[in-house]
Amino acid sequence: MWWVLVALWGGGCAGVLVMTLMVIARGLPDQPAGRVDLSEMPR
Repeated sequence: MWWVLVALWGGGCAGVLVMTLMVIARGLPDQPAGRVDLSEMPR
């Protein structure tokens, strides 16, 4: 049973690593998506 937990933990770590490498390879966005200011929207 312990090997199932180890496999799930290892798979989760591998997924995080792959996503991190994809973000680094693509490059970070210039401006992070911020909150939309609703006061500036036309009515």
